[in-house]
Amino acid sequence: MTYEELIQYISNQSEDDEVIHIETDDSKKLSISDLPENANIQIGDTIEGILHIKLEGTLAWNTAGEICIAMAHNWYRKFWYSPLGIAYYMDLMKRLVEFREQEYGDIESIQFEDDGDWCHLYYSIKIPRELNNLYDIYCHGLSIYEWIESIVIETELEVSQLFTKATEKYSKYKLIEIPELIQRVETEDDANEKGRLLEELICKIFAEIPGFEVRDRIKSETEEIDIVILNRSDQSFWQKESSLILVECKNWSSKCGKNELVVFKEKILNRRGRAKIGFLVSWNGFAGTFLKEDLRTSQNDVLIIPVTGDDIKRAVSDNNIQETLVELWLDAVVL
Repeated sequence: MTYEELIQYISNQSEDDEVIHIETDDSKKLSISDLPENANIQIGDTIEGILHIKLEGTLAWNTAGEICIAMAHNWYRKFWYSPLGIAYYMDLMKRLVEFREQEYGDIESIQFEDDGDWCHLYYSIKIPRELNNLYDIYCHGLSIYEWIESIVIETELEVSQLFTKATEKYSKYKLIEIPELIQRVETEDDANEKGRLLEELICKIFAEIPGFEVRDRIKSETEEIDIVILNRSDQSFWQKESSLILVECKNWSSKCGKNELVVFKEKILNRRGRAKIGFLVSWNGFAGTFLKEDLRTSQNDVLIIPVTGDDIKRAVSDNNIQETLVELWLDAVVL
């Protein structure tokens, strides 16, 4: 439409007190002074007969006689499918809007309503005085809305990934009993699957020790630890050890050597003095270089306990996991 046609169109539509749709390109031709007092303008694009709206709000005059973007979000509980529950979703949206109001001052008039089936969040985006063109105002509002939306989407994605990770872990590994895990650790061909199966097996092994709280796959900014155990045992033997116990698992076709020992000791030393003991599980045993390096560095107070697949199978077969771990601890100390 031409500028004159747009002015006539807005004037005619304003009389009906309805939302007036303006195409994005047409909004570039209009300024604030072109809007009647009772106009509610929504900017979007019609593509193949379907109206596409990016900004869920209308340009309108507020009670103070200033142009603003009146935003409205409406959620229906019955048809809510987001992985982020509706209560948390609404709370996050409300907090983000309140944050912008307090920190940037570009949002005002926040209202939240919950009538049971429907929930509503209303607020106004303030328009900087230097903006006059409707398209520029639209872009300003869209940038604020997209900032809010991007954080919500990122949070939904994180929740979805956590849910997916949990369901995969529990469905694939948590229901497998120890004897079957041992069998699959020895027969699995896929390297990644072999490693994950061994980690799950070792988690179950250490969970048999009273007071051991097992946490797997801990990742920091610089490194990943296969298994972390919170040592809350009331047994005098384990009470003497550090509050954190680290476990590293290697289900390789070859044997672990010096390099794996050095890296694992470094992980223990990086725990701010809260860890002094670690179990290095190598299903196929240890090379001679491992023993030599362990002897060379045995003067410090970090204790690495080597565990082989045969050790695990013996502990399970004899039903004496606790006793086996104590024996392995003793072997490592008097090495």
